[in-house]
Amino acid sequence: MKALSMIPMLLLALAAAPVEQVDLLHQGDGGVHTYRIPALVETKKGTLIAVADARFENPRDLPGRIALVVRRSFDRGRTWSPQRTIRQVAEGGAGDASLLLDRDTGRVWCFFAYGPPGIGWPTAKPGERTGANTLQIHAMWSGDDGATWSEPVDLTPQIKDPVWVAMFATSGTAIQTSTGRFLVPLVVRGPDGVVSSRNTYSDDHGKTWKAGAAIGPGTDESHNVELAGGVIVQNMRNGPRRAIAVSRDGGVTFGPVMHDDALIDPSCNAGIVRYKRKGRDLLVFTNAASAKRENLTVKTSADGGQTWRTLRTLHAGPAAYSTVIVLRDGTLGVLYECGESPRWSGSSLRGLRWSRQGSEPAEAVRVRARHGARLWTPLT
Repeated sequence: MKALSMIPMLLLALAAAPVEQVDLLHQGDGGVHTYRIPALVETKKGTLIAVADARFENPRDLPGRIALVVRRSFDRGRTWSPQRTIRQVAEGGAGDASLLLDRDTGRVWCFFAYGPPGIGWPTAKPGERTGANTLQIHAMWSGDDGATWSEPVDLTPQIKDPVWVAMFATSGTAIQTSTGRFLVPLVVRGPDGVVSSRNTYSDDHGKTWKAGAAIGPGTDESHNVELAGGVIVQNMRNGPRRAIAVSRDGGVTFGPVMHDDALIDPSCNAGIVRYKRKGRDLLVFTNAASAKRENLTVKTSADGGQTWRTLRTLHAGPAAYSTVIVLRDGTLGVLYECGESPRWSGSSLRGLRWSRQGSEPAEAVRVRARHGARLWTPLT
């Protein structure tokens, strides 16, 4: 079982420090069997919004009884609002959230998979743009820092080719590019059964949507990052090494798929973000850096992803999905799944506060989850 947590620390100067711990979420809270699938965003006002799946009956994906829950923090993760549900359907399930901040309007978008009764990735069928046999992409937004949310809208008819068997938006954190484009990674299973990554995009603040081209066969959940000159790099789940492709048209089409030997991966969702502040221009990457789902690690690159150095292992034991963001004060936020046993049984969420020592930050918050997620912040 998995949960959510938060860790603030200096990006390049970390050492052991006294900590205090608090629980955020715990297995069984609200009658929920498992919390999974971290999504994280910071609003224009500095509110942190963390969204996760509440998987009521078991840890499995859709089709299943799944709802979306949220917790918010108004003090960089030191304290969190009570957990509440933002999307639950009477029949079927809603899960795999991704969050996106519209810098222009201040709205926070939440994209998620809706599965009608009995429908999920393995059971969806082609032949329709949307409907009772279609795994759908829905979206809702908040204009008040996640306090309230709009009614969900089904984006599937705008995005899906009827011949596709199934699709969903990759969970975590999506980006708005320098041109204002919303860029949301997709996973699509085509009529031949081949799975591939691609993006859906909107150039009018989410009013209309289009689907980009498939990036490469066998690619899966992915995240993208914008480099200098508007170049988009897609970092994709694809077996024992992360797959990489580059776009020069805003994430619509891509060049050849390559594999980065430095980014070991157990075929799992990961996080990537560009950190550009105070003369630094880095990529920050988080994933389970192992052949198995374990060893949640932070890596940095100072050359656009050509080379990487390991910054820190956040959790050496079982670990899985993660997402990473840059907060407006220059800290980093990492939300990730982790645990103490490979079977992911029994979870809690703990917060650890770092005290000042040498070059460490005056206040660093670390949230630790057993079979859960962790949110991590630093870089001041």
